[in-house]
Amino acid sequence: MQETKSTDFKQQYVQPEWMAVLSCVLIFVGFVASRAFISIGMIGLVVSAVWRMGFIALFKHYFQRKELWVLAFFFVPVFYSGLYSANIEQWLNWVRIKLPYLVLPLAFAGLTQLTKKHITIILYSFLIVMLTSLIVVLANYALHFEAVTNSMLLGNAIAMPFSHIRYTLMLAFSFFLALYLSEEKERQLNHWLIASAVFLFIALHILAVRSGLLALYVGMLVYLIRWIILSKKYGLGFFFIATVAALPVLAYWLVPSFQNKIAHSFYDLQEMKAGVINYRYDAMRLVSMKAGLMVWGQDVLMGVGAGDLSAAMNDYYAQSYPQLDEQNRLLPHHQFIWVLASLGLLGLFQFLMAFYVPFFAIGNFRQWIFVVLHLILFTSFFTEHTLEEQIGTAFYLIFLLLFIQRFRTHA
Repeated sequence: MQETKSTDFKQQYVQPEWMAVLSCVLIFVGFVASRAFISIGMIGLVVSAVWRMGFIALFKHYFQRKELWVLAFFFVPVFYSGLYSANIEQWLNWVRIKLPYLVLPLAFAGLTQLTKKHITIILYSFLIVMLTSLIVVLANYALHFEAVTNSMLLGNAIAMPFSHIRYTLMLAFSFFLALYLSEEKERQLNHWLIASAVFLFIALHILAVRSGLLALYVGMLVYLIRWIILSKKYGLGFFFIATVAALPVLAYWLVPSFQNKIAHSFYDLQEMKAGVINYRYDAMRLVSMKAGLMVWGQDVLMGVGAGDLSAAMNDYYAQSYPQLDEQNRLLPHHQFIWVLASLGLLGLFQFLMAFYVPFFAIGNFRQWIFVVLHLILFTSFFTEHTLEEQIGTAFYLIFLLLFIQRFRTHA
C-alpha cells in the first residue's frame, strides 16, 4: 500500500513539468531578490525540457514551430556583429544577455505537456511574488515617508528591486494578470484577485514611475475598449474611459509622491530648456537618443556592432557634450535607437520580426492579455532599452512563452 502511494506521488508530481513550475517561481523570486535565481531558473527550464523530450526530439520540435525559432532573431544580429566589433569583451557580454532568446524558446519547445493547471500555478506564483515584494517596498517607503517623498523633488525614486522601470512594468502587468485570472472559473478567488488589482493600481501611483503608469493606462484603455465591444454598453463604457482619464488628476492631488514626481518633471523640462543636462535624467535620456541616432549614422545598414556601441557613444559625447560627466553619458534610452545604433537597419528588421511574428502567430493577438503584454513592452521601448538587460529579457520571454503554450493547447 505504501509503495503504491509512493508510485502515485512520483507519477503525479515527480515530472519535468513540475520542475518547470519551480524553475519559473525561482525566476520570479530572482526579479525582486537575486539575479542568480533568474539564471538558475532558466537552467532548470532547459533541464526540464531535455528530461521530457531528449535532445534530438527537442531540436526537431523547436524547428517545427516558427513562433519559437523566430525569437532567435533577437540573438542572431548581436552574434554576427562580433565580426565587426573591435571590443570582443563587450560583444561577449551582449551575446550572454541575448542567449535566453535561444535557450528559453528551445526549453518551451520541449514542455508540450505543460498544462493549464501548471501554467495557472505559475501565473499565481508571479502575482504572489510581486504583491509580496510590493508590500515590502511600500513598508520601507512608509518608514521613511517624509525623506523619500521630499527626495523625489530632486529626481530620486522610491527604493525598488533592481531596475525601478522594469519593476513597475511588471507591477502593471501584474494588475492585468489579476484581472485575467479573475475571468477564470475559480470564482472563490475573485475577491482576492480584484482586491489585488486595486492594490496594484493604487501602488503604481504611489511609486510614481512614469513608464509603469503609461503601461498601466494604455493597457486599461485596451481592456475597456474590449469590454465595450463585448458588452455593447457604449455609454457606460465611455463613462469608464472618462473616469480612468480623470484618475491621474485625482492622484496628483491625493498622492504626495506622485505630485512631487510631476513637479520634478516640469522642473527638469525648464532646466533642459536652459541647457542644463548634467544630472537631469529626462535631458540625459533625450541626449542619449540623439547620440544613438548620430552613432547609427556611422553605418546605417549594419550599425557599429554590439561590442562597440559604448565606445562609439562615448566618442560622440566627448565631441558634442564634453560638459556631461562620464556617469551621465547614457547608452540610448530607446529600444529601437539602441538596435539601430548597434545593429543597423538589418538588425532592426530582425528585431521587429522576432517581436511581431509570435504576436500574430496562431491567433495569439486575439487574446487580450497577450496584447497587453506586448503593449507594456512596446510603450517602454520609447524611453528605455527594456530588452537589453537580464530582467527585462526574462520577464518578456517567460510570459510570452507561457501564453504561447497556453493559447496553443487551450484556446
